[in-house]
Amino acid sequence: MGSLRRRIGPALSVVLCSLLFFAFCTSARANDATLKPLYDGHRWFELRDSVEKQNVSAFYLGVVACAFNDLRRCEKNLRVAFNSAPRSDEAVEAHRILASAYFTHGKYSKALAQVDAILALRPTDPDALSDRPVFAVLAEFPDQEVVRRHTTVELRDGGLPFSINGVQATYWFDTGAELSVLTESEAQRFGLRIQPAPIKVGDVSGTQVNTRIAVAEELSIGSVQLKHVAFLVLPDNQPPFNEQSLGSRGLIGMPVLLALERFAWGVDKKFEIGPESSNKSTPHADICFDGNHPVVQVQYDNHTLAFTLDTGASNTDLYPPFAAAFPELIHSAVKTDSYKMEGVGGAKYVEAATLESLKFNIGRFPVTLKSAGVLLKPTTESSKFFAGNLGIDLLQEAHKTTFDFKDMALSLQ
Repeated sequence: MGSLRRRIGPALSVVLCSLLFFAFCTSARANDATLKPLYDGHRWFELRDSVEKQNVSAFYLGVVACAFNDLRRCEKNLRVAFNSAPRSDEAVEAHRILASAYFTHGKYSKALAQVDAILALRPTDPDALSDRPVFAVLAEFPDQEVVRRHTTVELRDGGLPFSINGVQATYWFDTGAELSVLTESEAQRFGLRIQPAPIKVGDVSGTQVNTRIAVAEELSIGSVQLKHVAFLVLPDNQPPFNEQSLGSRGLIGMPVLLALERFAWGVDKKFEIGPESSNKSTPHADICFDGNHPVVQVQYDNHTLAFTLDTGASNTDLYPPFAAAFPELIHSAVKTDSYKMEGVGGAKYVEAATLESLKFNIGRFPVTLKSAGVLLKPTTESSKFFAGNLGIDLLQEAHKTTFDFKDMALSLQ
């Protein structure tokens, strides 16, 4: 009897474990069904809150980790997702999300590996085929690195002063730029080699622009040093750079800004890199990533809305989801007319309603959007899902603005 009992015990344990695993998986699948509309709708803040309250699959754990810049947990969970069902649609999405996260973090070889994994499963995938030429060129270079993250520099009218190979320049810092950008003449001035890889990229107006690639071995902002910084290279006749002088024909994009982790600037023109996190004592708005683009929570009329966050946009624009949520505002609009949207591809006129003035809160900091343009038709993928694009105009209403990509918070004081 003793030996029989010992044999039955482990067998019963295996059965119980199998039943518990089945119950967990069944529960996870049921929960996943409620999460898919949030995922498809790019509702990352709601997805995060839902994931925290229930047992869900590794895929959604990974999605939330990536959206909120936890790359280690993102990698861990998405690997579980695509290893458990390597040929599934979910596996393709997991590879796609990881490729995007690696790209934003300047890990280009890893990004290329994920794109190639997608093409091995879906050889005609249009997004992967479109992205691969960029990733293939960048993967020839080492990953972007940061030597140190603490300095204070003086902002100039054109933006952030920096140097490449000892050559000085001042570019604006643009959270809406997936990569840093410069023109051909700027690349030549820095002594950068332009890679012959024709690539098309889109801007906020939906315009497609032909670009190439250059990589700076070292970029310095004050005492902060970054290595292997990638740039998109545009023709010098491309608006708005064709109207700017040498030394200002470019933008500092998201891979650099994300690598800085925390930066702040204010009315005193001091740009601080690596300040202490302010969200412990200062009300803040949560931020996350929609692919390569930061998104922030904004309050309007007791509603919490998600806006893309674009310091490169001089004006804040409102998108069709805002118009759908507040139709009474559109009905009482000052006028409905064509509205000029500008990006690196030039200008585009779109149908929009113009509102006199709207009051918002960003982390309980009140801001006022004057003469607000509300787009009535989408111009980009983001404009289908988000309430608007938060530009530098509203951020500059604060005495001090802090971006914290470590704690994923935006603070205005």
